[in-house]
Amino acid sequence: MGRERSLKDIVATRIECFTRRPEAAAYAPKVTSRHVRNLYTETRVREHLVKSDYGEAAGGENQAPNPIELLLAAFAACIEAAFFEFAEHEGLSVTSVEAEVEGRLDLRGLFMIGGVPAGFQEVRYVLRIVSADDESRVRALAEKVLDHCPVVDSLRQPTAVTGAIEISRPGTGERGDARE
Repeated sequence: MGRERSLKDIVATRIECFTRRPEAAAYAPKVTSRHVRNLYTETRVREHLVKSDYGEAAGGENQAPNPIELLLAAFAACIEAAFFEFAEHEGLSVTSVEAEVEGRLDLRGLFMIGGVPAGFQEVRYVLRIVSADDESRVRALAEKVLDHCPVVDSLRQPTAVTGAIEISRPGTGERGDARE
């Protein structure tokens, strides 16, 4: 069994590697999702299964968070983990990190009513950190993390979204027209 590396060592090694070899920092995560029933879906992320559903009032079975809630969960998890990771790297002592994230959107967008955008109009967060270290140092790191969190950055800036729609005939495996 190999020696377990500390998170501080892992972060330092990655920073050094990505500084020397920027091409090594290229990361292209991929997920595969499938509709199971009604509004319930299952998505494979590496070896993990992420479930999604809507509440009963929205026509789902309330088996899991809905996709927009999962986006907020990704925001919260990203800022918490990134803060903790870099606090370790910088030698800050952290007792706890919690995030509360809330979004506001107009559901008319989802239902294609009135030309309203379907996405968030606003996302608000509170990042709660308990640390015995100097408050200005902890705050500076938290602000730096928020400026460099991939999930936050993806929400703040326009992101190109491209793809294709493939349509098959039931039972034949025959594919119809695929368009980008």
